[in-house]
Amino acid sequence: MMVVELREYKLLDGARQQWLDWMKTELLPYQRSQGMKILSTYVYQDENGDDWFIWTREFNDTEHKEQVYANTYNDWWIAEIRPKVFTLLDQANIRVRLLTPVDLS
Repeated sequence: MMVVELREYKLLDGARQQWLDWMKTELLPYQRSQGMKILSTYVYQDENGDDWFIWTREFNDTEHKEQVYANTYNDWWIAEIRPKVFTLLDQANIRVRLLTPVDLS
């Protein structure tokens, strides 16, 4: 069964454009090269004026997700990418939710 993640990241003040540029030029191409299917990306500003980045990713099944995670979040990611992520995102406000499809036809 397909696995869809809904990922929500609160951006640090003033980091919106830098985050979007980095996602477009480096992070999304890298993740796609590792087998992730990016379904959609969004931004919004909440009632407190905070910027959020929202995106969805799809995997063939749980086993595929685990394999892609293992390939993607490797030593290079941990050493090079992860520290930069938290210069742009509020680490305490990252949400990852698994979505379950429902057939309403």
